[in-house]
Amino acid sequence: MSIKDIQITVIGLSNRSQNVLHRAGIFSVGEMMECTEESLKKLRNAGQKTIDEILGKIEEYKTLEASGVLELSEQEEINSEKVDFDAWLQCSAGRDYVSDWMQDRKIDELEFLPTKAYNLLRLNGYDNLGQIVFLEEEKLMEIPRMDGESASEIVKLSKRFLYDNRENILSTYAEEHGDDSDNVSITLLDMLHMEEYHDLILEYVQTNDRELSYLNLSNRPGNRLKASGYKLLSEILFMSKADFMLIPSMGSGSADEILEAIRNYLKEQEERLVAFCNGDDSVLLDDSAIRDLILKQYLEIGFDGLSLAEMKDRLQLPDAVSEERLKKNIGQLLADNELEYVDFRCYRVYGKFADCLEECDNIADRSREFIRKRLQGKTLEEIAQEYELTRERVRQVVKKDSQKVYNWYRLKTGNAWFDEDYYRYFYETYAFEKKDAIQWFGMTTEICNYLDMMDVKRGEMDLQSALEDTSCLDAGLRLKIKNYLNRNKIYVDGMWVNKTRADLENVVIQKLCTDIVSFEEFTQIYNRFLQDEDIPYDENLYITDEVYRTRESRISESGCLLWSMHKQFRYYDIEGRDFAELLDELNLEAYENIELSTLKLMENHPAILEKYDIRNHYELHNLLRRIVPEGSFHGFYCKKMPIIGFGSFDRDEAILDILLEHAPICADELCDLIHEEFGYDQDVVRANYLQPIFEYYHQGFYSIDQKPMSSENKTLLLQALSEDLYYIDEIRRIYQRILPGADPEEINPYNLKLMGFTVSARNAFRNYPTLDAYFENLLTQEDITDISSIRKRFAYSQSFSQKLTELKKRLTIIEFEPNQFIHFRKLEQAGINRGMIEDFCDAVFDFVENNSYFSAQTLKQDGFYTELYDLGFSDFFYGNLLLSDERFSSGRMFGNIILYKGQQRITVKSFETDLIERHGSIDVYDLASEMENYYGCSIPEPRDVVYKVSETKIYYDSYLDRLYSSKDAFDRELEEMEVI
Repeated sequence: MSIKDIQITVIGLSNRSQNVLHRAGIFSVGEMMECTEESLKKLRNAGQKTIDEILGKIEEYKTLEASGVLELSEQEEINSEKVDFDAWLQCSAGRDYVSDWMQDRKIDELEFLPTKAYNLLRLNGYDNLGQIVFLEEEKLMEIPRMDGESASEIVKLSKRFLYDNRENILSTYAEEHGDDSDNVSITLLDMLHMEEYHDLILEYVQTNDRELSYLNLSNRPGNRLKASGYKLLSEILFMSKADFMLIPSMGSGSADEILEAIRNYLKEQEERLVAFCNGDDSVLLDDSAIRDLILKQYLEIGFDGLSLAEMKDRLQLPDAVSEERLKKNIGQLLADNELEYVDFRCYRVYGKFADCLEECDNIADRSREFIRKRLQGKTLEEIAQEYELTRERVRQVVKKDSQKVYNWYRLKTGNAWFDEDYYRYFYETYAFEKKDAIQWFGMTTEICNYLDMMDVKRGEMDLQSALEDTSCLDAGLRLKIKNYLNRNKIYVDGMWVNKTRADLENVVIQKLCTDIVSFEEFTQIYNRFLQDEDIPYDENLYITDEVYRTRESRISESGCLLWSMHKQFRYYDIEGRDFAELLDELNLEAYENIELSTLKLMENHPAILEKYDIRNHYELHNLLRRIVPEGSFHGFYCKKMPIIGFGSFDRDEAILDILLEHAPICADELCDLIHEEFGYDQDVVRANYLQPIFEYYHQGFYSIDQKPMSSENKTLLLQALSEDLYYIDEIRRIYQRILPGADPEEINPYNLKLMGFTVSARNAFRNYPTLDAYFENLLTQEDITDISSIRKRFAYSQSFSQKLTELKKRLTIIEFEPNQFIHFRKLEQAGINRGMIEDFCDAVFDFVENNSYFSAQTLKQDGFYTELYDLGFSDFFYGNLLLSDERFSSGRMFGNIILYKGQQRITVKSFETDLIERHGSIDVYDLASEMENYYGCSIPEPRDVVYKVSETKIYYDSYLDRLYSSKDAFDRELEEMEVI
């Protein structure tokens, strides 16, 4: 036999340790050896002493296994059958029989007993084995002149003799008692005196505990126990007569009466208790006890219901009590009308106060009549007049006898609530009209009168907050409250909308005005929407001629619109977008003391503005006014559409500077230059901005003398100009620095061209045929380029923005960190070619699900791999590689690049909404954590994720701090939670 196949019943463990392991389904040595101290601590009734004993056995068998002993010898297999005999010897009946059996065996029969030990036993009167067979070494050492070695030999040889004669002893016992030696058992009285059974017996009694009145003691012992603080049977179970005699005024007869009552109880329970101590958990509870435990749960939860799973979790019944047995007892309680079953949950049935009033025999008939009339709605004054009493007297009678009814009901049923008390918390917490309660909430007039009679004060909290009161109001009542609150709302696209003109206007704008409309067109769309929703005509809801102007004024102040020319507007999700990428691209920080038309920004940055769905410069002006604080970025301000400015600016002087640099020039060319410089519309320039320089206009041209520069000054200036491109005002500052007092008007196109520069509206460059060529060289001449300072300097230049976008699109340069670019030739030196980039994009496209959001971080976390990872770049680099693939949409969100497989304008709002809808519902902090840890976003404050999905169908529950895909989803989840 393998060591691991040995049953734990034969390895010398105490009964308690065996029972602990058996309850855990551990029966063999092999199963026991897999246990650890941590796993043993989790086992039921496993104290430290038990754990230490089991761990000792585990170590013993692991040592045997390590030494190569894998099989039992024949003798060891025989010895392994001693389990029943060992158990029998632990009980008094077994020990008494063995002692008697060995009275006829002389100590001479102990083979190999040392002479000294033999003589010491005989000299001290120990002649037969029955006298010594159960003596321990300590007891033997009390014999005069007995030494430890001799005592040890006596114990060892006595046990050997005992086990050598095991079969003879058991067979003799079976003949005398008509029993089979294999079925020798321990009685309950034996167990009471065995320490290993103490905790098991106590557990059984405590589980089925009884008040001391259950013992039917006479007054004297019962009163003595009560006066000493004893209330339950389990508290006195293991007390001896001596213990009882220590109780003041407890006589011997009273102590005997208590002990006899305990013995009678144990006799009643003996069969189940012994079975439980031997490992049968199924007998711990009888059906009556199970039903009592079920009903006790409702003393804590009141009117809440319990599903089967919740019931099992609360009861913590032994594993041996099957689910079918629990269901049977629940069914009995349902049949007895103790419970009722509604929507997969069991609820306690409570008596109605009005019914108990009629049954209660503790009050006078007149009192009963007073209370009846109060339940019918009669006032104290009306009752007092009818019975010719004072109002105060009636109040006293009603209050006193209502309490008597309650006390009678509690004693009879054990319940703390009447059926009417279901509404008590709601009634005393929230403010509502009684007529609404009767019509909408399921209350009756009698219930309201009962609560008033019981002096329950009316609540003052707003009824809206009751929808989130999940801890005290059940789903059924909250649903009734929701229907009541929504009685003046309509349901549109998963949202309940207040039936007010302002709220309906917001819905129509968001739903039907995503393209530009005039207010007149909006009015028609709005009124038609109300008709389609079957909302009857109401002058307080429809837009009529009388309110046309006031509604137009109100709409103009809306924060979710972008306005264009001629008072046209469209819905734009400002709150749901992250504008960090847009502002970074526009680089407003670089502008100082200048005024621009937003048309210039539209022309300089078409790609990013198309990505953000900004359709014209009026919308851009309107957006910047909303998202850029006044005074930021060197004094940012907004003028009338579409003009923005930074710091101080003199437009007339700026136009004169352009004329000085380019005269003679025709009006159309001058307007084009002014447009190129500041973005002003040419027609607006021609009509409004050229008047201050009209004196220079003659025969179709604007002319102004350009002052010449001496050759010496040209030479000195050229020596100071080391770069290939300068802004003209930069050249003026350099000129005045190297030649103090020099005339700044000498820095003009005429002189600069003579010096070899090509002159444009604001700058002069050389050594390159075009500005594009200059910027391409600037951005590509180095393998690694930090463009932070370059972007700031050339923010005014449309050529720079266009060239940067072009080079990124072609992957000539790749942004590997913000504002840090690497040239593709550097990657080629590392063995990377464009085909590998294309393969990377293809692999990502195949890896990612259609119409899903992802990032460079999610790819890695989901197990995606590419050899490009060996380059060692950050996730920012790999995200930028994917921007070159038109199959992906992208956006900067919370500091990271978020991508989408498919062609769609994505925003923070659409990203968050998709995440929430995939979860169904999610905790706010869990959502922020997922966006940070999985998608690589940086969330400054978890509240930001809530703010971004406001005014959508996403529903936020502030009480649970949780986001739901819709209000309906929130309601469904609450109902499901009630059912679980």
